[in-house]
Amino acid sequence: MTDKDWCSPGEIRFKVREVLWLIQNMESLQNGHWPPEASNYVDIFGKKSGRHKAPFITAADYYIEITDRLEKCGQDGLILEAMEAWGKSAESLSKYLGMPVWSVFKRRKSALGYVASGPGRRWHKSTKREPESYKDFKKRKR
Repeated sequence: MTDKDWCSPGEIRFKVREVLWLIQNMESLQNGHWPPEASNYVDIFGKKSGRHKAPFITAADYYIEITDRLEKCGQDGLILEAMEAWGKSAESLSKYLGMPVWSVFKRRKSALGYVASGPGRRWHKSTKREPESYKDFKKRKR
């Protein structure tokens, strides 16, 4: 992601900053629209196996990928999504979940590291090996 506040699909490499941007724009992606601040980007020439695809497919693909990665993190992924997409504070989540604020931040950071790990789109299909589980990722990062 460059200095601008948005990414085109071709620029996304699932780095931390890009992942945060995708999470913050999940609602738009879920609705099949590339986020409004990137409105000058139009995916009308997207090709897949030589066939054209509908413009909403790219946004939906990224929504599915980011959702899948968040879900693999369980409650930690939910914390990350709540803070970034819904604007929930660590203090509020601390009260909801009955855990210290430092733990909320730690779990958010861990989930963000996992979601931003691995290759780009379709990390399941782009590599011959299964992606590392969130549990194994956390063990390795200790």
